[in-house]
Amino acid sequence: MILNVFTITELFIELVTLILMVWAGIQSLVLGLRWKQSSSTQGKMLIEQRSHFVLLSAVIVLGIRLFNWPFFYATLQSLVPDIGGAMCIFGVTHVERTVSLIAELLKPISFFLIGAWVLIHMVDQKTETSALMGRKLIMLSLTAAVVAAESLADTAVILRTAPDTLVTCCTTVTDVLDRPTAIFPQSILGPQYASALTYAYFVGNLSVIMALALVRRAMGNNVHARWRRPALGIIFLCAIFNAGIFLLTQIEVHAPRIMHLPYHRCLYCLWQYVPDTILMYSFFILATASTGWAVILDLAGRTKETEGILQAYVCRLYGLSLLCFTASLIMNAVHLIMA
Repeated sequence: MILNVFTITELFIELVTLILMVWAGIQSLVLGLRWKQSSSTQGKMLIEQRSHFVLLSAVIVLGIRLFNWPFFYATLQSLVPDIGGAMCIFGVTHVERTVSLIAELLKPISFFLIGAWVLIHMVDQKTETSALMGRKLIMLSLTAAVVAAESLADTAVILRTAPDTLVTCCTTVTDVLDRPTAIFPQSILGPQYASALTYAYFVGNLSVIMALALVRRAMGNNVHARWRRPALGIIFLCAIFNAGIFLLTQIEVHAPRIMHLPYHRCLYCLWQYVPDTILMYSFFILATASTGWAVILDLAGRTKETEGILQAYVCRLYGLSLLCFTASLIMNAVHLIMA
């Protein structure tokens, strides 16, 4: 492995996370099952008291994990000079490609689950009878399992990335003619797929923004709750589809223009050459995740006691999503105008 300030800090975070998440996951699963089986008020009060330390530990550790995603990539960036042939993070991830791919795939899943659990925990704290305690504990056990798996994958990436390893440059994968990101849209949209993707990007983002604004306004006017769940689900599906268009457009069209490198399509290089695009991507990820968190809140948090609280939280999430989608869109448009 390569030792520097980033790798040592990352390994410490992963070790603490792994130990606490395994412990919290087991404890929350046991307490969650006991909560469901308990029918007495006294029994549930005892379980609630025992769960305080578990929940407090989870809030602290999961809060740290929310910021570990960018720090993990900062750690990989610090390894670039020690890897032969690497121009950016892409080369580092190809030292141990399978493990790195698993770690990268787990990160958005982990981020989404952590955010959803934290929101459910916050809603439950607003109730007088801990109406969501059982669901919250079971969901914590699932979240802890995913986070623990992510920690193991991150640790494996750091430990197995040896110095002076020789890898291929990102251009040999991202800039070849038969790259998947070109073949897929070209098979659907034809040879002029680049301009079609750009139109789809702007139309998709503006459509999601308008839908969010309309549903948020309807919820503010106390539209009947039975229409809320289908609307939230449809918007989340549209946001996921929009994310796919966003990714394809960035790789094939926008990243080369923003970097002033017409034939280079590596997003890792984009973040390296134009660092503020990291913020643009963060806004987009947070905006998309917020639409999903609203769905999870409505599915897992709806009880008679939480009905009013849920509507307020969903409205706030949609407000956050609107703000982040708009900020991401404006930042991208400014970069394209200046390119």
